Amino acid sequence: MRSLAPVCFFFLLACGGPMLVFPGGALRGDVVTDPVTDWTDIAIDDFVDLETRIPDPYSVELNYIVKDGKLYVDPAEGRTWLEHLRADPRVRVRFGDRVYPGVAVLVGQPGELEGFDADRYVYRIDSPGS
Repeated sequence: MRSLAPVCFFFLLACGGPMLVFPGGALRGDVVTDPVTDWTDIAIDDFVDLETRIPDPYSVELNYIVKDGKLYVDPAEGRTWLEHLRADPRVRVRFGDRVYPGVAVLVGQPGELEGFDADRYVYRIDSPGS
């Protein structure tokens, strides 16, 4: 079992982001600088990779919702990345091999928005300049 630890460690480093339930660092991929006004055709993966704390990157893999072309995430209280969003709303999201810079905008408190978990904050991810 000990011999697998280094292999697992290097595997996690090589993925350029989070892996399943393990947070990662900076997201790797082609950075798209054009503003996104409609996420419908971009957000086609089962999960989104979200990078917070840009100066010292911390990334997670999570569920998301696209509603009326807008991208939403809903972190639960106590999540490390929620604290990062509160301190600095700059984020990057990755779908496939493309990374999109963005800003997380708080749009709902727990229980406020229909279609989201009643105990979660809701953030919309906006492109800079959109």
